[in-house]
Amino acid sequence: MNQESKLTPEELEKIITLRDSIRTNVEKIGKMNIQKYFLQKELDFVNEQLSALYDESMTLSEQEKASIQEIVTKYGEGQLDFSTGVYSKS
Repeated sequence: MNQESKLTPEELEKIITLRDSIRTNVEKIGKMNIQKYFLQKELDFVNEQLSALYDESMTLSEQEKASIQEIVTKYGEGQLDFSTGVYSKS
């Protein structure tokens, strides 16, 4: 026995409105996922650049330490006045 019932216009409109809202919501989710993807790509690029800069900082710091050690070896323990370039032994 197949019994059919016709929805009222209000009931049908409510369901149609909800389906439209769901579709709009899914579209927004899709757009946000696309934005997230491109932002993640940009963040990955920034992180790679930062990593390279951190590596460079470590290399420069090591070079600075080596240069200071050369000065100490050459002149003995002391202090360098960076504004004048004068090295005073302790």
